[in-house]
Amino acid sequence: MTHLQHLRLLATAVVAVLLFSQAASAQQASPAIEWEKSFGGNWEDLASSITQTTDGGYIVAGSSQSDDGDVTGHHGRLDIYDYWIVKLTGMGDIEWQKSLGGSDNDYANSIIPTSDSGYIVAGYSVSADGDVTESRGNLDAWVVKLRSTGEIEWQRSLGGSGEDLANSIAQTTDGGYIIAGLSQSDDGDVTGRHEPSFSPDVWIVKLRSTGEIEWQRLLGGKGWDEAKYIAPTRDGGYIITGFSNSNDGDVIGLHGNYGFRDYWIVKLRSTGEIEWQRVLGGSNKD
Repeated sequence: MTHLQHLRLLATAVVAVLLFSQAASAQQASPAIEWEKSFGGNWEDLASSITQTTDGGYIVAGSSQSDDGDVTGHHGRLDIYDYWIVKLTGMGDIEWQKSLGGSDNDYANSIIPTSDSGYIVAGYSVSADGDVTESRGNLDAWVVKLRSTGEIEWQRSLGGSGEDLANSIAQTTDGGYIIAGLSQSDDGDVTGRHEPSFSPDVWIVKLRSTGEIEWQRLLGGKGWDEAKYIAPTRDGGYIITGFSNSNDGDVIGLHGNYGFRDYWIVKLRSTGEIEWQRVLGGSNKD
């Protein structure tokens, strides 16, 4: 190798090291915070769901025990949770906020904007008073339709005599809604339970635009089956994600020992029948 070739090779190596160093520094650098906000009062305030709104702001749903600071309109004692809905501007300032619920615990899990510029919230409620006009059992899925400024347009308690809750809600192409969660009931609004026991089934509920039940399905087996998220699909059906530790009924292919949770993915047709399902995971908890 000539002296010139050696210098060229050395220069190439130095450039390569510099580029690698710059790339590594760029990967390690944290993204800059544009803004951050803390919201709440003197008690416990939790956010569960956030979505961007058409005006560039955000809508947040969670639960609050407070009735001071940023929180007004709390129902019941201050150790009791209400749904807490907060509308933010694009810069994170509070535009409006609402406390929804009754004298017992109410937890909001999911919120989305609706096609009429309002919002739909889903979670669960133990209340039977205040904003909650009907109780089905000891814990109900509670769905609240809000106008654009946060006033209640309608609300529905869904379930039976057991524990029933909604973890996720989406709007459907017909203007209705689809809800996913769990149920331990086999009465009231709930039919089709798998091997009645303490363990819940996945519960899917299709609502009309005004909140009445169009159809409902229980999915699962003898173990604990729970849906965490649901979305409409382009073929008119639905896709569900959650978990299961069943290995019977609708659940085929559990990995590892009975009692360990696997991912459970379920594709539904437009009327709620299972098109396919997959259990994903390993020998431990997933």
